[in-house]
Amino acid sequence: MKEEDKILERISNHRTKAPEDFSDRVMEALPGRSRVVLRNRESGFWPMHGRWITPALAGAVAMWLIVFGLGRFERPAEAGQVTFHFELHAPGADRVELLGTFNEWKSGDIVLNGPDASGHWTAEVGLPEGRHEYIFLVDGERWIADPRAATHRPDGFGRVNTVIKVYDDDPV
Repeated sequence: MKEEDKILERISNHRTKAPEDFSDRVMEALPGRSRVVLRNRESGFWPMHGRWITPALAGAVAMWLIVFGLGRFERPAEAGQVTFHFELHAPGADRVELLGTFNEWKSGDIVLNGPDASGHWTAEVGLPEGRHEYIFLVDGERWIADPRAATHRPDGFGRVNTVIKVYDDDPV
C-alpha cells in the first residue's frame, strides 16, 4: 500500500459526523436573526421585503434589449447593395485578393479575375452603402493600396489602406 493511500485511510477514519441538531444550534446562535425568518427565506421562492424587484427588472430590461435590440445594430437586409468595380494592374502576379472592412479582412474571400493581356486584375463586388477600407494582397505576401484611389489611411500596422465611400444613386 502506498504511503499516500495510508494517509488518506487514516484521515477518512478520523472523520466524525456533526450532531443532528448542529445546524439548528448554529442558526439560533446568529445575532439578530430568528430561526423562523431564516426558514421562511429558505423555503420561499421570492426574497423578503421586495428586494428582488430592482434586479429582476434590470434583468428583464437587459433580456428585452438583447432579444429585440440586436437586430437594430445589424445592417438592414433591404439596404441597397452597390456594385463596385475593383481593379489592380499587377503584371506577373499569380493571385490577387481583395481584403477590406466589407469582408472582415478575410484572405481568400474575394479573389480578383485575371490577369488580362495587359496585366489587369478585376472584380465586381456588391457593397453596402457607407465608408469602407480595403487593400489588395498580391501572391499572398505583398500588400498594395489602390493606386487609383484618392483617399488612403494608415492602418496602424505599417501599411496604408484605401478608403472609399459607397452611395446608392438609385432613389427607392
